Amino acid sequence: MIQAQTIVDRTLSILDAEGSDRYLFDQDFKPAINAAVEWLVAVFNSAFAQNKLSEEDLRELIKTKVFQANDFSRVRFNADVVGEKLWTVLAILTEITVTPDVAPPPLPNPKISVYHPEYTFVSSEESAGRLSIQEWNENKKNIFKAGNTTVTNGFKKYAYLSFGDYSSDNYTEIGEIEIRPDVSSELVAISYLKYPTPITTISDSVEFPASLTDLLVQKTANVISYKQGDQTTLYGVTDVDVQRLISFMVA
Repeated sequence: MIQAQTIVDRTLSILDAEGSDRYLFDQDFKPAINAAVEWLVAVFNSAFAQNKLSEEDLRELIKTKVFQANDFSRVRFNADVVGEKLWTVLAILTEITVTPDVAPPPLPNPKISVYHPEYTFVSSEESAGRLSIQEWNENKKNIFKAGNTTVTNGFKKYAYLSFGDYSSDNYTEIGEIEIRPDVSSELVAISYLKYPTPITTISDSVEFPASLTDLLVQKTANVISYKQGDQTTLYGVTDVDVQRLISFMVA
């Protein structure tokens, strides 16, 4: 974690504004720090795509939560219900063990999956591989591919289709993950990266490793400079940015 106060103090030093009232937290630093976090998320996404960093480098943000699939073998991650925003899915875990070791109640509505904060994930027998929409439809009866519905014994392999909108006049769930073979009414777990919570007060902390303090301070100062009109590009992500991120993460 990185204290917002630390970022403010170091940024004031860079701007040569220590002890002055030129910059205010609510008007200047809060939006600048949150913008810097958004930029850093974009840089991480680029690094992940290039396989230059792994999600484990953000271990403080890795979460695993338990859900009960609906009758369509789908699970919805509702940020308002879970209490945090999902950044990216790391794994979909099936045939899981939880504590307390009690069966979940029947679904109140068969069409709506349920988040179960009372369960703690313990272990999993299987994990689901991610498929594209084309693979999802083509592989349904292919016994050699994960997610097929033909193999139902101990050799079955799960797959999932990432978030999709299946809503209609008679179906209101939006943003669901579908899992195959069928896990209707069963408990499954989603491991994911939590999106860093925006700061609101100077006593808050930014949910990134302390090793990224200097990079976050530099970008915060850059954002404030952009606000002053130095024509600095705000959100552009370059290979240089990715290399800088990597150097800070491995330092």
